[in-house]
Amino acid sequence: MLPAIFQDRLDMNIFGINKKNNPADIYFYRQSLSTVDTRKKFEITTEDDKLRVKNRNVNCLFSNLTSDYFDDLYNDFNRHLNLDFEPVTIDGKEFLLDNDELEKLTDSIITNWIYYYTINNLKVKVTRNDFTHPYMVDWVLSILDKKYGVDTKESLTLGAKLLRQSLTDYTRTVRGRRQYYDR
Repeated sequence: MLPAIFQDRLDMNIFGINKKNNPADIYFYRQSLSTVDTRKKFEITTEDDKLRVKNRNVNCLFSNLTSDYFDDLYNDFNRHLNLDFEPVTIDGKEFLLDNDELEKLTDSIITNWIYYYTINNLKVKVTRNDFTHPYMVDWVLSILDKKYGVDTKESLTLGAKLLRQSLTDYTRTVRGRRQYYDR
């Protein structure tokens, strides 16, 4: 048994540490979540032997997918992706994403991970590592930078909350991603 001080740290929701089946974790299976009918959510067509999936948020051309398989994958990712959509309060003001922004973020994350697996001819398996990968920050930044400004207290705090990360870890990852793209 670990001393109490270390046990408390294990019980905290820190980026990179997972307490299995923790509803406060970014990777948490939500079995009761309604199935998304992707045929209604997206325009799905075929181009040669590829699958085109698009709506106002995404436009992806997938190889190695059928519309039924895309539907299964989308719903599997959606049930595992546990973003925190609750508002954050800073200095007495609430900050949050509206429904369109939340939908764009979710669609972008899910379709980009499906694309990553299929373009690399990998077996698609949703893992916690997908949702703790630095790419996640990229998709959040594309929305928060426009809405609340680049690296403002509001955008950083809300971004950390959305991805269920500590503000320190999220800010460090944002700094690293900006440095990576500024090369």
